[in-house]
Amino acid sequence: MAIRQNRLLFSIWAIAPAYLLLHLFIATCLPDRWDPLSTFCIVVAELAAMAASIRAARMAQSPMRAFWLLLVCSILFHSTAMSLDVIAEITNAPEFNYVPRLQIFFSMLSGVPLLVAVSMQFDRRIWIVTRTIHSILSVAVGAVLYLQLLSLLTMSGSRNPADAILITRLFDALDLFLAAASSVRWLGSNDFKERGFFRVLSIFLAINAISSGAHNRLLLHHDYVWLDLFISAPYLILLALILTSRDRPAQPPSIVLVRAVRSGSPIFLTMALVCAGVISSRSHLYVGLAAVLLAIAGYGVLNILTHSQALEIEESLLASNINLERLAGIDSLTGIPNRRALDKVLRREFSFARRSKRPVSLLIIDVDHFKQVNDMKGHQVGDDYLFHIANALRKALPRVTDFIGRYGGDEFAAILPATNSSGAAMAAAKLHACTAELGLIHPATHSGGVTLTIGFSTFDGSTHHTMASLIRAADRALYLAKRDGRNRSEYLKLDGDGA
Repeated sequence: MAIRQNRLLFSIWAIAPAYLLLHLFIATCLPDRWDPLSTFCIVVAELAAMAASIRAARMAQSPMRAFWLLLVCSILFHSTAMSLDVIAEITNAPEFNYVPRLQIFFSMLSGVPLLVAVSMQFDRRIWIVTRTIHSILSVAVGAVLYLQLLSLLTMSGSRNPADAILITRLFDALDLFLAAASSVRWLGSNDFKERGFFRVLSIFLAINAISSGAHNRLLLHHDYVWLDLFISAPYLILLALILTSRDRPAQPPSIVLVRAVRSGSPIFLTMALVCAGVISSRSHLYVGLAAVLLAIAGYGVLNILTHSQALEIEESLLASNINLERLAGIDSLTGIPNRRALDKVLRREFSFARRSKRPVSLLIIDVDHFKQVNDMKGHQVGDDYLFHIANALRKALPRVTDFIGRYGGDEFAAILPATNSSGAAMAAAKLHACTAELGLIHPATHSGGVTLTIGFSTFDGSTHHTMASLIRAADRALYLAKRDGRNRSEYLKLDGDGA
């Protein structure tokens, strides 16, 4: 399989030099009357590259398909210009027409789809708006360029070499700008398919910029037919690149470069319109100013949309983080805070009680003989009991500052800020009552229903006690309450004396 692929790659890359040799033979060895055939060779090379681009577009998925279709449009415009050259040569147009207007217009228009490609960021959330703005800016670039050409050239073109020099410089600037912009997108893309497209496009545009620049300058001094090879060669290389390219994951660029390219790429189309407006303002002041203002407005709207999306994403992530933090502190079974959240609140309230010298009480609550519920009724019933008990305990402590959480297994804990031992005893009585009101059946208890045993202790803000000693006192009180018969509450001071 690998040998077959290597042979195929070799065959494809062999086509380009073979075709160039054929083109060279036509351009140098055939009589002058066959000169249009040399230009036709350029058209054939472009059509082959366009067919390969269409094939790549069909195989690609959105949004990559749009990139390939933009390349197809660019090649179509340029091949139209070359086709007009063929017609002009066949109809014996004047040879001293340095810059035929229609051909120059379509050639320059071929850069507009590429400007869109290097500028476009395909964000589905703002896709319609960005597509509309880029379409408007693209049409504006084409219109301003056409108006500028209209002011320089007549319908039959120009016989002035100075006009040819000016047009050549405009083409050089556009080609170099496109090659640089495409290279930036290539180096700054973190999607390997997008990176593969801009790798092909960057190589093609770099070769095309060098080749076209050499062709245009030599053509000003020598009207050699073989100079047509400088135009067909880049498209043959593009054809080979498209047919031999493979989508392979590569080492992604740095995240800083990716962010810079994604944020800055919309400026390419704007810069092109600004430059076109500045050039046009020399002969059409108001048109040039309008083009510059439109470019600034379009870029501003794109920036507003981008920043709005960034703020929306940031707010969404912040809300998600807050929700995750909240969920991280919630017990999945009962829906009340878990042990992690309980410990966090206890540390906070204990520190506040120490600073303010105000009491805080801790109640540890155990469901009596809960193991028998699971054994006799099943774990599903046991889970339902825990859920109902947890919600009843939460409703029995109505103060905003009161905190109820799952301590572990069938144990719960309540933190009562600004509550002394008497207040804690009253709260414990409420917890017993609310549990009894649930009417949950428990055959293993004396009452026949679910009951609680509660141990509690109070920290009065003195400096010689710790949070661990408060937990130990409440836990010890719970043990004493169980030992003395369950379904009751027991209070224990921090110094270990019972009450």
